[in-house]
Amino acid sequence: MVDRYGGSANKNIGDAFLLVWKFYDPKEIEAMDVTGKFNNEKICLENQVIADVSVFSFLKIIAKLNKYKHILKYKKNKELQRRCDGKFAVRMGFGIHQGWAIEGAIGSFFKIDASYLSPNVNMAARLEAATKQFGTLLLISGHLRDILSQDFQDICREIDTVTVKGSIKPMRLFTIDIQTEDLE
Repeated sequence: MVDRYGGSANKNIGDAFLLVWKFYDPKEIEAMDVTGKFNNEKICLENQVIADVSVFSFLKIIAKLNKYKHILKYKKNKELQRRCDGKFAVRMGFGIHQGWAIEGAIGSFFKIDASYLSPNVNMAARLEAATKQFGTLLLISGHLRDILSQDFQDICREIDTVTVKGSIKPMRLFTIDIQTEDLE
């Protein structure tokens, strides 16, 4: 899904994956002021589409995890249910944020990995981890939500404003309510 919607899988970090979309006009996104709002108030359509498809790809993945019979079969596995007190289900949480990152090769002469480094990458990882605390499948930072098209902004629900460790600025958190039962 990520490839289909213009993103790329970079690497896995423990049980998480770093997925990246690059904006059409990054300078426009960098124009965001310190409050997290855009100085020019209007984001170009190309950047909005990239933001929208990044969120849409996660919604598609969530739907597929809750639709495909071969995945749902795990929920009926008696041994898995016994080990998990009858509460086993295949579940993935997604944290999505936007911001700058340094893209480059990291490693040694023997092994080199392409990677992205920045506080924004760490923020996305923290949002993914926080999906468990908030009991949601998707957490979207306010910084990304403000770039989304109006249609996508309208389906986002604000769930909290938090100050994360290592930051002094409060961040708004959004989700999209997803009904995953009885998907066809």
